[in-house]
Amino acid sequence: MESNYPSHMLEVSVAQMCLAVGWSKTKPSALTYLAALLERYLRKIGQLCMGSAELNNRTAANLDDLAFVFAYLRIDMEQLEEYCRDVTPTPLPYPVPNSGHLSRLPSFSVSRNELKRKRPSAAGNGE
Repeated sequence: MESNYPSHMLEVSVAQMCLAVGWSKTKPSALTYLAALLERYLRKIGQLCMGSAELNNRTAANLDDLAFVFAYLRIDMEQLEEYCRDVTPTPLPYPVPNSGHLSRLPSFSVSRNELKRKRPSAAGNGE
């Protein structure tokens, strides 16, 4: 796993989950491995959700796709509900990056004026 902010936060989340279920300590290599395993598992769930949506001629996955993937992977919803009920959520100890970090990302938005110029007219004369 890369050493960047999301990966680090995933490791922190895994460590908090381990503490919540009763673990008192772990080696850093084991924690890194568990975080990488969780990342792969979440990516696989996302890929399967998108595959299910595409098979149903949709461009975005929804909760029906997630339910299908959970059934496909044999994820027991009762156990998941029990875990969510019994384990109290703990907030992350680190602040979430502010919007200044996001401002460095490329923008893919298009202004309304630009859309109007690119849209063909109803008359078909290209104006």
